[in-house]
Amino acid sequence: MPELLKIKHSVFTQSMHEKYEPIAEITSVDLFNVFVEAISSETNLLGEDKLKGLVYRQFREYGDFDVTMQEAAKSVSDIQKSTKDAIVAIDNKDTVALKKAYEQLKTYQKRIKELEDYIYTDDVTGTYNRKFLVNHELTKEGCFKYDGVLIGLSINNFYHINKDYGHDSGDTVLRYVSKSFEMNLQPMGIKVIRYLGTQFIALAEDSISQKAQDLCIKTVESILKKKFKIQSDKVLEIELEFQKMNFKKEDDFQMVYKGL
Repeated sequence: MPELLKIKHSVFTQSMHEKYEPIAEITSVDLFNVFVEAISSETNLLGEDKLKGLVYRQFREYGDFDVTMQEAAKSVSDIQKSTKDAIVAIDNKDTVALKKAYEQLKTYQKRIKELEDYIYTDDVTGTYNRKFLVNHELTKEGCFKYDGVLIGLSINNFYHINKDYGHDSGDTVLRYVSKSFEMNLQPMGIKVIRYLGTQFIALAEDSISQKAQDLCIKTVESILKKKFKIQSDKVLEIELEFQKMNFKKEDDFQMVYKGL
């Protein structure tokens, strides 16, 4: 198989920021088009039409996009069929058929849950991703559903960690920071979301917002004391920035986020 096309992360993210607001709902086609446009602009080797064909073939060869979408469509179709079977069984008072339809529904619901976890999980840290924020934590208009506080945490020296110690060390730091926050916030029902490359956010309802902030500050203090030993003679330290902004129900997320 040919080598995958590559582009610098900074170039791709700049292209995304130029075309879309952070709160915008981005489809797979949008990502595809931005990637192709960025590659075309950077290399000037092929036109966009030819690049689209090349990138699409690589998606098909290397990715599991088609498999995932087919699995989702099949699960929905199977659930619809089992629901119809259950209705018929109820009408016919067929307890055996009804039990079979119920067991099938449980299996398909589990499959859908697994697919949702796949779609809404960040592949590096295992935390929730921005798609989860948009589809579950905010209204369709991109507003908050309750009064509370938006908590932000950024790794300020991540660029230097990647540059000086390598991407594997950078990924280790991302996972350590995210898991540290999840361990403290999840018991309170607060979900940690990887919003940007080096920034995590969390939404806390007003009734627990102060406790959530206190836990975040303690977690930051704990991480700042942590020293990662890299190889045999190097020690890595993490620089974190904690931010918070109060919000009201129906406040626009993007407006509040810009205040962090």
